[in-house]
Amino acid sequence: MSKIVYFAKKQTENSDNTEQHICFAFEKLGHTVKRIDESNWTKTEVVEATKDADLFLFHKGGIHDTHSFQRFLDLMAYVTCRKVCWYFDKIWGDREAIVETLIPFVDKVFMTDETWKRRHGFKNVEVLHQGIGGEDTKLGEFKKELETEIAFVGNVYGDRVDFVKKLKEKYGDKLRVFGNIFNRDLYDLMASTKIVVAPDSPSDDFYWSSRVYMILGSGGFLLHPKCEGLKEEFTHKEHLATYNDFDDLCSKIDFYLINEKKRKVIQQAGYEKCVSEFTYQKRCQNLLSHL
Repeated sequence: MSKIVYFAKKQTENSDNTEQHICFAFEKLGHTVKRIDESNWTKTEVVEATKDADLFLFHKGGIHDTHSFQRFLDLMAYVTCRKVCWYFDKIWGDREAIVETLIPFVDKVFMTDETWKRRHGFKNVEVLHQGIGGEDTKLGEFKKELETEIAFVGNVYGDRVDFVKKLKEKYGDKLRVFGNIFNRDLYDLMASTKIVVAPDSPSDDFYWSSRVYMILGSGGFLLHPKCEGLKEEFTHKEHLATYNDFDDLCSKIDFYLINEKKRKVIQQAGYEKCVSEFTYQKRCQNLLSHL
C-alpha cells in the first residue's frame, strides 16, 4: 500500500468527476490518497503531506499564469517523494512551453497527447490515456427530454463552430447540441440518442480527447474522426465507427440511423470494451506499474 498525495482541482458541478474517479481508483487498488486543492494550497501544507508519501501526483498544477507557474516550480524543490505528472489534453500553444519546463522537475510524465511525445525525445515521458470512472457504470435511462437522433456533446468553439454549423444545415432538428453534460446525466443522454458525433478538431492520428471513453463508457454509439493510434484500443465497426472527412461522416450518419441493429451491436460492444478495459482503475494500475 502506498500513500499518494493528489494535487488536483476541486470538483465542480459543470465537469466530469475525473479527479474523484482517480481517487476512487487508487483507493480500490488499496492505496491511501490525500487530496490537496491545486487552487488553494500553502507550501507548508504540501511539504508536510509529502514527507511520508510515496507519490506526489498532479495534472496541471493549478498553473494559469506566470505567477502560479513559478510558484508551482518553486514547490517542486521541496517535494522529496516521487513526483509524477499525468497531463491531460492536447499540448499546443502556450502548453508546450509549460510542459517542456515542467518535465525536468518531475520523475515521470504521463500524457494523453502521443503526437507531442513522438515529436520530442524526453526519456521520462510515456503515454497514458484517460478512461471511464468505475464507481457506477450501469447504463442510463431513456429520457424523453433528451431524445435526439444525432447529438454533439461538448463546447462549441474554434473549428467546431463551422463543423456544427455544417451539420445543422444538413440535419436540422435531427441534430441537438449538448454543452457540458457529465456523469449520470451523460449516461441518460447516451440512452436517449442514436448517434454521438465527435468533431474533427483537435484530434489527430495520435491524439484524441477523453470524450471517446466518456461516450463509449456511458453506453453511446460514437462516430469519431479516424485516428491511427485509436486502433490500438478500439476497432472500427466493432466498438465505434470512424470517418475520414465531412462527406464520409454524413454518409455514415445516414447509414447508422437506418441500420439500428448494426448500430446497437457496435454500441453494446464499445460500452463493454470500455468498462472492462479502460476504467480509471486500470489506468492507475498501469501508471503505478511504470514507475
